[in-house]
Amino acid sequence: MVKRTNVQPTPIPSAPVTEPEKLSTTVRLTEVFDAGVRLEASNFSIEARNAVAKLRASGLPLVPLCGNEGLCQQPAKPFRLKRTSVSPDWGVPFLSSSDIISLRPKIERFLSRKLTPNVNKFLVEMWDVLISRSGTIGNVALATAIMAGKALSEHAIRLRSNDPDTAGYVAAFLRSRLGRPQLLQATYGSVIVHIEPEHLTRIVIPDLHPLRRIAIGRLMCEAGKLRDEANRLLDEADRLLHAHLNLPYLDSLTSSNSGCLTSRVKASQLAGRLEASFHDPIAIKAEQKLKQLPVEITTIGDERVTKEIRAITKFRERTYVPRGGIPMLSSKQIFQIDPIDVKRLAKGAHTKDLPEIQLEEGMIAITRSGTIGRVQIIPKYMADWTASEDATRILAASDINAGYLYTWLASDYGYCLITRHSYGSVIVHIDLDMLASVPIPLPVPTIRNEIGDLVLKANALRDEAWQKEREAIRQIENLTSIKV
Repeated sequence: MVKRTNVQPTPIPSAPVTEPEKLSTTVRLTEVFDAGVRLEASNFSIEARNAVAKLRASGLPLVPLCGNEGLCQQPAKPFRLKRTSVSPDWGVPFLSSSDIISLRPKIERFLSRKLTPNVNKFLVEMWDVLISRSGTIGNVALATAIMAGKALSEHAIRLRSNDPDTAGYVAAFLRSRLGRPQLLQATYGSVIVHIEPEHLTRIVIPDLHPLRRIAIGRLMCEAGKLRDEANRLLDEADRLLHAHLNLPYLDSLTSSNSGCLTSRVKASQLAGRLEASFHDPIAIKAEQKLKQLPVEITTIGDERVTKEIRAITKFRERTYVPRGGIPMLSSKQIFQIDPIDVKRLAKGAHTKDLPEIQLEEGMIAITRSGTIGRVQIIPKYMADWTASEDATRILAASDINAGYLYTWLASDYGYCLITRHSYGSVIVHIDLDMLASVPIPLPVPTIRNEIGDLVLKANALRDEAWQKEREAIRQIENLTSIKV
């Protein structure tokens, strides 16, 4: 006989009562004065007000983002930096506001230590929170070792915290749907919009228990370290490529031999192209070096190298949706850590387009319009997203390591031999056949795999970094029961 007992069910805690999201709002006069007598509607963004309302309804203690009672120090007001560019040996590496969210920042400019007044005031410290403040507002990055010691443009704000975990927590919050709308509401300007450091004092952020804040911030710090390691592996793959093939870097050829800056072209070598850019002396020098290699030289279009070179030609009419849908990256956003303002395609309207425009893990994308020759290997988290027609897709053949193919195309030789084909006046382009004709060396498979496996490992680290950041942001957004 079974003895029955009365068991009281454990009540499920109810979600905090919050007001529904408003589509319109009333602004009090005191709010106008608190905002610095700002009368623009954008300064009282409904999305930002909804975010603050959810934070207040959650019952969490809130503090200003920066200032005396905030989690960060009050940032200094930016002032225009006098830029005198010099060679790398004599200068400080310079980061633009767009470089801070680059998956692989490439330093192309160095500022003179001697001729740049107060250059030390512009240097980034490890774990600074960097925020773009002009043009594109709201790009947020956490400065890791790869950025430390570099000069930062005046078009970005540096937020500094007392410890790395707090900085990571702040970065995650500003990238969430609770923080980013608050960041954007302070913009001002007509053609080019801006925000100022003092505007950040209006942003409120939950003052979580230290253990919880550390757990969230540490995820962001770990993600930053993973990306640094990924970039180190990509640099090592590039170094091995040059070492195994005994190829000098093109920079060394141009600096040591001034004669390579000019060239004489025979009529038989014109190849139907009369532009000087096609007969670039550096590209000719690169071709000569390839011909001297004791390995087979073929082209990107060789079926042993690529399974497909996919130029996007049919995707023209687009139907966008404000939420959900399929993320569609521009050719610029493919190279960003966390692109903002990503357009989203309606799933039903683009079912037939997906085989052409969808991204795949390990696919190589090369920009083909405007900025030519930037190369990206697609990480796992971007799989099933889409990208615009301004990026040509390359799928590696089954017998070649996709990482090796990426390393060659992204190298100084690959870039030079791709961009020489560009045509056009205002906006330059490169087409499928031109890309297919780019030469590529084929060393033995062991060398190709040694180089390519480093790239594939780096790609896996990028995916792991993305997942950690998503988890940190998800934990913040779940504080107010926001559905992610």
